[in-house]
Amino acid sequence: MSAGSASETKEAPRFPALTGLRILAALAVYASHVEAPAGSPSFLSTAFFSGYCGVTVFFVLSGFVLAVNYFDEFRQPRASGLYRYAVARFARIYPLYLLILFYFVVRQHALGESVDGWWRNALAIQAWDGNLDHAYAFDAPSWSISVEFFLYACFPLLVPLLARLGRPRDVLIATGAIVAGMAALAGWFVLTGAGDLAWQDPGSAHRWLYLMPLTRLGDFALGILAARLYVQTRERQALPRAGLPLVLGAAVAMLAMMSWQSLIYTPWSWDLAYAAPAAVLIFGLAIAPLSMPARFLSLPFMVLLGEASYAFYLVHDPAIGFFGAGRWTENGSLTLVVYEALALGAILALAVGLHTIFERPARTYIRRVLAPRKGRPVVPTAASEPVSP
Repeated sequence: MSAGSASETKEAPRFPALTGLRILAALAVYASHVEAPAGSPSFLSTAFFSGYCGVTVFFVLSGFVLAVNYFDEFRQPRASGLYRYAVARFARIYPLYLLILFYFVVRQHALGESVDGWWRNALAIQAWDGNLDHAYAFDAPSWSISVEFFLYACFPLLVPLLARLGRPRDVLIATGAIVAGMAALAGWFVLTGAGDLAWQDPGSAHRWLYLMPLTRLGDFALGILAARLYVQTRERQALPRAGLPLVLGAAVAMLAMMSWQSLIYTPWSWDLAYAAPAAVLIFGLAIAPLSMPARFLSLPFMVLLGEASYAFYLVHDPAIGFFGAGRWTENGSLTLVVYEALALGAILALAVGLHTIFERPARTYIRRVLAPRKGRPVVPTAASEPVSP
């Protein structure tokens, strides 16, 4: 929600469907880690492996919601607004992130394993390291939090540049330019053969297009531009009718690409192939909140899971090992399928518990102590809060 006086006088927009979308993105990442059951058709196995695209959805979504909530505030930023923004972003993702890191450090120390480099994670700079062992150290999925911190820091700097785009046509041209730039970068990796390098190689497309915070600015900017287009066109009465076709078209495109064997693990798939349709999907859900997909994602249980998606994302990797999830890759029997469903349910319940007991109270406490609001307090809702992977 907006920082400073603007947020105290004007209620922040709420997007319950986008909150529900968060858990789908997190479940896609989860699917990539447990893989498909044995005996699955090839397209389904490929779709499970391709679940890493959920991270890209998160980065685009983060740009969208931040822009809707903070863009006008930062056209002419003030120190007080920047401070409140920094506190809100810190409170949003750092407490639970630090708790999970603390768990891993204590666990690995108790097991006699190395805890060297813990400070990289504590400072959230691990994604900048070309050594994959460092980037994925401790809780491997937390590399994306390193990217998120960078994107949060860049947002106030991007607003004055993008504020010059005063018309929908300008926004669409800028969107096309960013997509073209992302395509050129991915194409360079393909043409030079660097796209075929192993993940562990510091020069691989995986490192530069998927892990590197700097190149993820493209995803983030697409989300911001989608938000600008939404704000500039939301008063048009005919616009909601375009929402459903946009959502369905983007969803079908993403599912088709996830199932396409030739695309997986290519430079295109690390970012661009999913960033562009993700921006369309998010825009479509925003302009058509009464469409069937938006209604489904806005159901209370979907919103609850969406609120807990950050906790789910951070704990799912160690929880997979704890519950022994993913064993259905060896045997696709009905018993193991049922067990996988129960394991997923247990991990979701753990995430909801962490969100309710720790994440949300810690966020509220930090904001109340470090940036108390004057007058009547505004209670933040997940539907209006910027999201994180």
